[in-house]
Amino acid sequence: MRLSLVVHVGGVIVRFFGAMFLPALLVAVLYREWHDAIGFLGAAIVTTALGHLMRSAGGRDAEGAVEGMRRVEGLAVVALSWLLIAHLAALPFVWAGLGPIDALFEAMSGLTTTGATVLRDFSPYGRGFMFWRALTHWLGGMGVIALFVAVLPRLAIGGRELFFAEAAGPSNEKVSPQIRRTALLLWQVYAGLTLLQVLALWAVGFSLFDATCHALATLAAGGFSPHPQSIAGYQNPAAEWVIIVFMFLAGANFALQYRALARGRLDVLTRDEELRAYAGVVVLATVLLVLALGTGPSLMTTTRTALFQVLSILTTTGFASVDFQLWNEQAKMVLLVLMFIGGCAGSAGGGPKVVRHVLLARYTLRELRRTLHPRAVLPVKLDGRVVPESVLNSVVVFFLFYLLVFSICTGVVVGLGADMMTGLTASIACLGNIGPGFNQVGPMGNFADLHPVSRVTLTLAMWIGRLEVLTVLVILRPEVWRSGQWSAQPRHARV
Repeated sequence: MRLSLVVHVGGVIVRFFGAMFLPALLVAVLYREWHDAIGFLGAAIVTTALGHLMRSAGGRDAEGAVEGMRRVEGLAVVALSWLLIAHLAALPFVWAGLGPIDALFEAMSGLTTTGATVLRDFSPYGRGFMFWRALTHWLGGMGVIALFVAVLPRLAIGGRELFFAEAAGPSNEKVSPQIRRTALLLWQVYAGLTLLQVLALWAVGFSLFDATCHALATLAAGGFSPHPQSIAGYQNPAAEWVIIVFMFLAGANFALQYRALARGRLDVLTRDEELRAYAGVVVLATVLLVLALGTGPSLMTTTRTALFQVLSILTTTGFASVDFQLWNEQAKMVLLVLMFIGGCAGSAGGGPKVVRHVLLARYTLRELRRTLHPRAVLPVKLDGRVVPESVLNSVVVFFLFYLLVFSICTGVVVGLGADMMTGLTASIACLGNIGPGFNQVGPMGNFADLHPVSRVTLTLAMWIGRLEVLTVLVILRPEVWRSGQWSAQPRHARV
C-alpha cells in the first residue's frame, strides 16, 4: 500500500470538507449566534489547512498515481478519512462546550447517520449548532466520499475504489458507466428528494428551519431533531405522514429510484426482489405492531404510529413519534427484530441490509436441499440472475463479523455498568446506525450517562457499522501496513 497516496487523497477530501462548515456558519450569522459562528469559521480554517498539508505531504508522485489506486488503498482512504473527518466535525461541538469524548460521539453519530445523542438539555444550543448536527447527517447519508467523487474531477478515475469501498451492500450497482457520473446522479436524486421534503414539511406547518433540519435527517436516515422529544414534540400528524413517505424512500435503493424516474416505469420498482422484501417487512411488522398495541382510541392513529416506528427503526432513521420505551414487551420485540435488518443496499439506511437477509435465507435453504441431494447443482438467484459464490461467501462472513463486533460492544457496555437491555440495544443501535434503543438509551433518553469507555467503544461501533464492518477490519490486518511504502511510485521505478 502506498501511504503517500492515501495521505494525498485523504488530504484532497479533508480540504474540501472544510467548505461544509460554511452553511452552518451562514445559519449562525443569520440568527446572530456570533459565538457559534466563530466556532464554525475556526473549524473551516483548521480543516482546510490540514487538508492542504496532507495533500502536500503526499508529494508530486501521488498526483499521477490517483488513477491507479488499488482496492486496499481505496479502503484505507475511506476508513481513515471518515475517522479523521469525524474528529474535525466535532470541533464545533467542542467549541459549544461538549467534552472531547462527547463531541466525537455526537459528530460520529451525525456523519454515520446514527442519530444517537449525548445531549441531555437542548436549550443551551443555538440554531447553527442544530443545523450542523442535521447537515452532518445529510453529508454522511449518501456518503462523504461519494460526494467528493461526484464533485472533484481529480478523483473521477481513482474514485472508483473510493466509491465502492464506501458503497452500502453486497453489490456494486452503477447507473452510469462513469463512476463520477454515477455518484453525481445519485446525489441529484438525493438532493431533489430532500428539497421536496423541505417543501412538504413547510406546507404542513413546520417552520422553514425545522423543515430543513428534519428533511436533512430523514433522507439521510439519520434521526437528529432540533426538538428534544424528536417528532413527538411537534404533535403534527400530517408531518408524521410526510416523514413516513420519505423514510420509506430513504431506506430504498437510490439507484433503483433513479432508474424508475429516468424510464418513467413503475415496473422497475415492482420487479426488484429486494424492494418487494423491504415493503413486505414494513407491512408485516406494522400489522404485528398494531396487534401488539391494540387499536386504542383510533385504528388510524395506532396504524400511523406503528408504521412510523417500523420505518424509523427498519430504515435506521431513529425518529420517535411516541415514547416507545413505554410500550409492552411484545411491541418492543417487533422493534428489536427490525434493528437487525436495516434498509436496502444502495440506500441511506444502515444495518445489515435487506438483500443480505434475502441471500442468507436462500443460501441456507440451498444448503438444506444439498444435504438431501449432494450432487445437485443448486444456484442461488436474485432478480433472475445467479449470485456468484464469492458474494454468498462474503454475506456469510459479513454476518459472522457483524455479530462478533455486536457481542464485543455489548460485553463492554454491560461490563462497565449498564443493564443487559441497555447494553444490547445501545450496541445494535450504534453498530446498525439506528440511534435509539431501550431503557437508558430509549427514544427520550440519551447516551450521556454511559461509562466514557462505553461511549468510545460505541463511537468506534458507529464507524465500523457505517463502513460495513469488513472495510475497517481489512485495514486493521498487519500485512496491509507491513507492505506499506511511502512513495506513490512502485519500488522498482525508484532511482
